[in-house]
Amino acid sequence: MAKNTYDVVLAGGGHNGLIVAAYMARAGLDVCVVERQDIVGGGAMTREWTLPGFKHDLASLIHMTIQANPIIHRDELELQSKYGLKYVFPDPACAVVFPDQRALVLYQDFDKTCESIAQFSEKDAEIYPRFCEHARTILTAGAASFFSPTPPFGRMVSFMDQSDGGREYLRTILSSTWDLANEWFESEQMKIAVGRFASEVMIGPRDKGTGVYMFGFPHFQTWKVAVPEGGSGALAQSLARCIEDLGGTIKISSPIKAIKVQGGEAKGVILESGEEILAKKAVVSNLNVKQLFLQMTKPEDLPADLPKKVERIQQSNFMAMNQAVALNEAPKWKAGKAVDECFFVEISPFQEEFLRIFEEYTYGIPSSRMPLLGTASLVDPTRAPEGKHTLYLYHYEPYNLKDGGPTKWNEIKEKLADDIMETVREYTTNMGPENILKRFLFTPLDIEEYNPAMHNGDIMHIGAFLSQYFSNRPLPGMGQYKTPLKKLYMCGGSTHPGAGITGGGRAATQAIMEDLGMDFRKVVAKKK
Repeated sequence: MAKNTYDVVLAGGGHNGLIVAAYMARAGLDVCVVERQDIVGGGAMTREWTLPGFKHDLASLIHMTIQANPIIHRDELELQSKYGLKYVFPDPACAVVFPDQRALVLYQDFDKTCESIAQFSEKDAEIYPRFCEHARTILTAGAASFFSPTPPFGRMVSFMDQSDGGREYLRTILSSTWDLANEWFESEQMKIAVGRFASEVMIGPRDKGTGVYMFGFPHFQTWKVAVPEGGSGALAQSLARCIEDLGGTIKISSPIKAIKVQGGEAKGVILESGEEILAKKAVVSNLNVKQLFLQMTKPEDLPADLPKKVERIQQSNFMAMNQAVALNEAPKWKAGKAVDECFFVEISPFQEEFLRIFEEYTYGIPSSRMPLLGTASLVDPTRAPEGKHTLYLYHYEPYNLKDGGPTKWNEIKEKLADDIMETVREYTTNMGPENILKRFLFTPLDIEEYNPAMHNGDIMHIGAFLSQYFSNRPLPGMGQYKTPLKKLYMCGGSTHPGAGITGGGRAATQAIMEDLGMDFRKVVAKKK
């Protein structure tokens, strides 16, 4: 008879759920990860979407923030030393190309980066070192909350208000990226570069509350751009190997229908097949908060006001469209050899059009004018057959289209994908049809249908607005990874620090272990 009872059950096998499961298994608990897809990973997933041998990432491409997480830089789970995870660190790291065919190129070398900035503004090049030092101070103030549980929002504000540095941090998180970019830089190229970087949280650079995101920009020199060998899914696969090596169980192709609740307590999960997988100590949801409380739990099992609060949680300002493309050869750029060497290139219009595009997204108007290209096979040859390349062609887009709503995507996606490629051709010399072997499209609607945790195609789960950040994420009072139901916890994109490859599951683990009377520090210090 198949086993169906464990100490801890993880609902969803994204990288954060896998992290929680790995630490729990390391602590000696009997864990089970339940995943709807036939492989784990969630947004950190790699598949051969186009042709055999071409490995494409679905959502995440770069693993930069997680490099600062003890999971990686201390190798707490032995993912690198024992379970096969390898990173490469491209140099040059990134380029932003403008309509005049000049490019801002970011290197691991600080001086070379400043030289690239100087072509647009000598003043900005001189200021950049001070900006990076200020960024280090700002990020240090908030870094603990990325990898450990964040304090209640009111307590955090009160604490920060006790010092000049803390008050500057508060001013930063209350400002917009564009406010602060204008304070620091004079060239529109640098303003656009930091604004585009900050917008990766799927909020426009002029929105208040986004200021802190731009200060991750110097990570290009500090923690560096990191690309997992074999694809983004390599992180998930190393975590899966770790879990199974420690005696844990992973059930794939097992979509969850509901959380089993009795007497105000989570007892396990119920699969669409009707099978029940039970948990003695905890059920940890790696799902979207709206899935969890609007689809997988009954209103009568929840506080009366909770469903309404969950319904009004806001989605991100825009979503993502991704084209997985198999190429004969890597893109060649009109901006020159330095850009040819960059595996990660952003195309950007100048300031007025750049800002207007973000505004138009709020009205449901799609764009084709500022694609992002990732050619990971330039730095990781395992991604494609010898001599060939993969292309990650990414673009921000609205989910709810102005003319026709979400279902309109099925009508326009091929044309918009062609238009995006036409923009790429304006900046390259070899991206004609003869270079494209095959492509596979993901619109915001496709992303939602493939991964329901990305509600409304939102790769962030929910918007990373200040009202939904820190301990306010997903809701005030639910920012410590606990829920109103006993033994039911949350991790992943719907909780702080949000989506992206941050390894935020480590913070969730600490909060859950504390609730279970376990000492996280002893688990980490456990002899390997």
